[in-house]
Amino acid sequence: MSTSEDADGPRPRYGSVLDVAERLTAEEMDERRLQNMAYEYLCHLEEAKRWMEACLDEELPPTTELEEGLRNGVYLAKLGNFFAPQTVSLKKIYDREQTRYKATGLHFRHTDNVIQWLNAMAEKGLPKIFYPETTDIYDRKNMPRCIYCIHALRWVSALTDCGGRGLTKEEINNMKSELEKYGIQMPTFSKIGGILANELSVDEAALHAAVIAINEAIDQGVPEGTLAAMQNPNAMLVQLDPSSASQYHDTLYRAKGEKVASSRKRMENSETERDIYDELLTQAEIQGNVNSVNSESPASASGGSHALLSGDENKLYDALKAMRIQNLEPQNKGWYLKQLQADRESQDLIQGGVPEERPEEEGVPEKTVEELMNPDAQLPEVYPSAADLYQRELSSLQQQSQEGSLSHPELLVAVEMLSSVVLMNEALNVGDRAALWKQLSSSVTGLSNVEDEYAQRYMDELMRLKAAAREEGCDFLTWNDIQACIDQVNLAVHEEHARESRL
Repeated sequence: MSTSEDADGPRPRYGSVLDVAERLTAEEMDERRLQNMAYEYLCHLEEAKRWMEACLDEELPPTTELEEGLRNGVYLAKLGNFFAPQTVSLKKIYDREQTRYKATGLHFRHTDNVIQWLNAMAEKGLPKIFYPETTDIYDRKNMPRCIYCIHALRWVSALTDCGGRGLTKEEINNMKSELEKYGIQMPTFSKIGGILANELSVDEAALHAAVIAINEAIDQGVPEGTLAAMQNPNAMLVQLDPSSASQYHDTLYRAKGEKVASSRKRMENSETERDIYDELLTQAEIQGNVNSVNSESPASASGGSHALLSGDENKLYDALKAMRIQNLEPQNKGWYLKQLQADRESQDLIQGGVPEERPEEEGVPEKTVEELMNPDAQLPEVYPSAADLYQRELSSLQQQSQEGSLSHPELLVAVEMLSSVVLMNEALNVGDRAALWKQLSSSVTGLSNVEDEYAQRYMDELMRLKAAAREEGCDFLTWNDIQACIDQVNLAVHEEHARESRL
């Protein structure tokens, strides 16, 4: 790092990876520009780290690990105690020695530390325009905004006359100018998926642009247009079936309408910064709805019944793949057909012990559960406390079935999955992570793309979603909610790894 002179005296100048006298192609210039941005950001991280270490008289994690090290809020809360001890007491810092964090990772109570830090900044008089959101730090959605805030706090702490009276507009502008001298630009805070729009990588921007295009196509009301947008490779959607275009569109249209209504109700009179995905479906939500349609469409469960009746092993194999059954082998098509036909002949698939009344059509949850628990139905264990969930989900499956009813194997699989969902919700209610992971990782639950190494992230996010659902009066997270959560975490981890590899 060198210095340069200006009207205000010497200021640091960071070296640039573009400081080379050579002729570059456009692609090479883009790559160098990205490298330069990463380098400068690391410099800002190092500055923030050194200032915090000087304040706390404590060694912080290495610069490349600082973002992750700030997520539990312990260092931030300690910083709050340093400049506002009357607001943040050391005794009230959760997991102050970070023993729990080191043993089991993030806990939702770590967000208390971030909130205490924000309260300390309010006491110090730092304008709220500089504040990050709790989720920016805890979920690592926008750590650059946190680092920017630390730099702003550093400058406001240097002003000797700001205590108790707040900052004038002129002082705020002066502070912004000083920060910009060091190459730290004031963010616009226009967010896409929790990331500042101007900080997206090329791959991330392409993904978000494709997802936004899908949302716009949904609004146009043309299933073919929606499908075409979904088939854009940049959207990273899988298992798309062109024959289900109308079902995809209708399902996504309903899901988006529900999200818009929920978001507008939640954001009424709220000063919280808006994210573009507050009212748009995310990639994970779109994929979750695709999975739902696939599992309920004629190409899967009902399609399997048609294939069995017609004896078409190719159609049966396609239906089994659409149901996301693992480890299928093409050379075993004939064997799959014979085995399932034998199972069909050994049971009465039309009734199969299921009561003829089909109470789920009558809309009485208690009666539905009573019939499902009838020993003659030969179904998996059913939990009466979740009667509304069984009623709603089974009724939806019936309406989407071409026959207007579910065969016994279809009902058996549906009840098994719903009961697993009930157990997951119960585990979330009491915070039993062992029981939750047992269900998440079980093949019975039917969830796809569950990765063992992301277990902690899945459970943290599900705990957060459960709390949010409870506030909105929802007793249960549905199977689709849980699958969408898994897909969202996987996507977030993928994006984090991509950013880290660039750094």
